[in-house]
Amino acid sequence: MKKTLVSLVAVSAFILSLTACGTETGTATSTENISVTETTTEQAGVQGEDVSGEQLTSGNITALKLSSDEAVTLFPGQCDITSYLIPEITDTAIFKPGDVTFISTNPEVAEINFTKAARNNNLYFSIDAIAPGEAEVYAVTADGTVESVHKKVIVSER
Repeated sequence: MKKTLVSLVAVSAFILSLTACGTETGTATSTENISVTETTTEQAGVQGEDVSGEQLTSGNITALKLSSDEAVTLFPGQCDITSYLIPEITDTAIFKPGDVTFISTNPEVAEINFTKAARNNNLYFSIDAIAPGEAEVYAVTADGTVESVHKKVIVSER
C-alpha cells in the first residue's frame, strides 16, 4: 500500500509537470551581445507604463527572491515547476504581476515562463528545456532596478 501511494504521488507529480509546461505568456526580445527571452505577465509600454496606461509599480518592489536558486538539470522537452518568485513589496495593494519580467540568458537552451500569481503575491513560473546547453534564468522589475539571483539551467542530451 505504501509503495503504491508513493508511485501514485510520483506519477501525479510527473503528469502535473507535463501539463504545466508550455504555458508561455509574454514577448521574446534580444539584446546586442546576449540573447534574452523576456516573459512578462502583461505587455509593458514605454516610460514605465503598461498598454492600458496604468503606471507600473515596480518601484514598490524592494527584492526579488527565488524559492530555490539551486541549479536545475533537465532534458529537452522537460520542464521544472518547482520554484517560484517571492517579491518583497512595500504596498501589496498596488502590486501587480506585470511589475516583474522573467528572463532567460539563452532562450535557445531554456525558457522561463510566468504561469500564475498566488494569493500571497508569489509568482510561479516554469523553466522549459529546449536544447542541450546552459542558460541562466532570473527575474527583474519592469523598471530594471531590482533583480533576483540567477538560477543556472543545464539541459543535457538524452
